[in-house]
Amino acid sequence: MVMTMLRRALLATAFLAASASTAFAGSYLSLGLGGDPVLQGELMTAADGDGDGGNGRLALGQSFGRLALEGSLSRFALATDQATAAGIHARLTIPLDGAFGAYGRLGLERVWLGAEGDRLGDTTADGMVGGLGLEYRLNAPLLGQAAIWGEMSQDKLETSAGEVGARLWTLGLSVGI
Repeated sequence: MVMTMLRRALLATAFLAASASTAFAGSYLSLGLGGDPVLQGELMTAADGDGDGGNGRLALGQSFGRLALEGSLSRFALATDQATAAGIHARLTIPLDGAFGAYGRLGLERVWLGAEGDRLGDTTADGMVGGLGLEYRLNAPLLGQAAIWGEMSQDKLETSAGEVGARLWTLGLSVGI
């Protein structure tokens, strides 16, 4: 009896979370720039420390209420080169107060590791990425629906040398298209 009620409550919560509106009722384009990555595992060893040169992310998304699907391309600095990532993500936004919202992002990525990949024995790595962020939604005169956002993300990738990762912070702008 209790389990049935719990399942119904979870189902109702999931339905409400997916059905309410968000900053974008349709397609959007997002661009973000951030600081140096915090490299982890063998990637930090291969790069002789943390990356130097920041990160950038370009995403194209389609929202369905609070849930959105995104495809993205991003780059982050390594010691002597850049890593390039392509990914697909699900993003769930929750309104907080007025125009403020919080979101979580989870997805799969393939990362091309550049020169540091040669040191690891793999030029590519596959894995998962998760991110948590805050956004401020607005209606801009020329841009229509838009959002200013900040995110902290974590990549966990597998290589033949073991698990590697990168933690990134990014600030950006999304516009409806």
